Amino acid sequence: MDTHLSFKEQHNWCTKKARAADARLRTLTLTYGIVPESIRAVQVACVQAVALYGSELWWDPKEVGRQDDLQRLLNRQARSNLGALPTTPWDALMRESGLKPAPVILDPRLQRFAARLADACRKKLRELCRNTSSGSPRFRVVEKEPE
Repeated sequence: MDTHLSFKEQHNWCTKKARAADARLRTLTLTYGIVPESIRAVQVACVQAVALYGSELWWDPKEVGRQDDLQRLLNRQARSNLGALPTTPWDALMRESGLKPAPVILDPRLQRFAARLADACRKKLRELCRNTSSGSPRFRVVEKEPE
């Protein structure tokens, strides 16, 4: 992530790059007539990877605006896969194209990131507890059971 950009600017920059990648992919698709399953795999690997870069930091499940931006990008991908009309409902688009809706993609990423962060903090705390000159811990780490 660019340290000079705010989360909103970072999200807008990633979305812009993803739209450009999607447009290039659409051009290749129309030129060479690639099979929809292959297109979907490339979209997930290239376009969604760019759009979701750093989403663990900017994604807030309560905020609707950024989710809508990503959902619009996914809808465009689904329409290009299926050749559907712009008025097709997005839930039908997602189901028929095999793509996942934005919250289904973003929520597990956020949960995995939180778990990784908690694990890293736990390891660092244990390391700090054991690093004493006498070899015995100064204090004991007590982990609270999840409720």
